[in-house]
Amino acid sequence: MKKSGILNPALSRALASMGHTDSIVVCDAGLPIPDGPERIDLAVLPGLPAFRDVLAAIAAELQIEHALIASEFAQASPDLHRATVSLLEAQEAGQGAPIALATASHAELKQAVRTARAVVRTGECTPYANVILYSGVPF
Repeated sequence: MKKSGILNPALSRALASMGHTDSIVVCDAGLPIPDGPERIDLAVLPGLPAFRDVLAAIAAELQIEHALIASEFAQASPDLHRATVSLLEAQEAGQGAPIALATASHAELKQAVRTARAVVRTGECTPYANVILYSGVPF
């Protein structure tokens, strides 16, 4: 039995299979998930698991080259937006490589979700709590 890190087998497998520039989405409970990317549904109840907890767990195991969030996120959900940016900044310092953070309209973000390897649905019910993480190379 695996004793540390991500225990969910589908999520662990998705992360282990990612290569340079592949993307994975961490999303709120309401983001429409298109056909194509693997759907990893962790939602149990509204708010459970929280977006920030799932993002932190994934960030701990993934070399992140850049990330994409909706431009509406900062205005609609300022507290969670700040927490997300702070988490990515801490990850950047810990991984020793920059993480380019970009914004796009929510409509453009939803289009970018189509090319992701996987979409991880949380129980988060905060508007625009979605991020696309693009894999880097740890060397």
